[in-house]
Amino acid sequence: MTSVVEADSRSPASDDCDEREATYNGRDRGPACDIARSVEQISAIHGFITDIDCKLLDPAVIGKECVESPTALYTQHVRHWLDRDRVLSKAEVRDTGGGLHVCLWLDSPIICDAKDVREWDGVARGVRNVLPCDPSLNGIIAMTRPIGALNTKYDPPREVRLLREGQAVSREEVLELGHRVVEQPARLWMRLFFGGERTSPCPLCAKASLGVAGDWQCRCYECGRIDAAALVYRFFSPEYLDSRKESGHG
Repeated sequence: MTSVVEADSRSPASDDCDEREATYNGRDRGPACDIARSVEQISAIHGFITDIDCKLLDPAVIGKECVESPTALYTQHVRHWLDRDRVLSKAEVRDTGGGLHVCLWLDSPIICDAKDVREWDGVARGVRNVLPCDPSLNGIIAMTRPIGALNTKYDPPREVRLLREGQAVSREEVLELGHRVVEQPARLWMRLFFGGERTSPCPLCAKASLGVAGDWQCRCYECGRIDAAALVYRFFSPEYLDSRKESGHG
């Protein structure tokens, strides 16, 4: 799929050498190839990341400016989503040049052994789905870009900037957030994206109103019952959703 944003300016080869910051073990910094680890190699978790990639989003939903500018995306949308949740309101946000990294940093690291590292990887993959994130993002082995580092996928390179200072969260808060994603996503996403359990007009048909109708469903008198995941899918561009279906991930 052709990128919505600056398709000709991206340079994947140079990006491989860009500095990254690990969220695991000793929180090392360096090129991704030097500090990347497998899930089995993780012994300590320091944070959980959600990566919102501007080029995957639909300008008809979030606005053209927000597809082109991570800062605009944060200012016009993401900061409001975070402020509406007791855990996400503590997140740190970084403008990585092409998107946003929403980071939940722990007040103390989670020490993992071989038995529970896979469970925490599952938690991380659940938490990343709280927001319309890049679905290719890893779980506990996800890395962020350090503040002040350069993203060389663009010409000229873009500096990683801190948009929001965060507060440390506990492992209990992370687990509670993960539980809500799995058990009550309709209520969670309605509150995040619309500020309550009912909104009018319906964001899908723009006619009737939409409200929570169960843990996994919402209901609109025009659309009928819809899967709560539609509240997240609507933020992605049709081209990106089609590409996921073609690749067998839809």
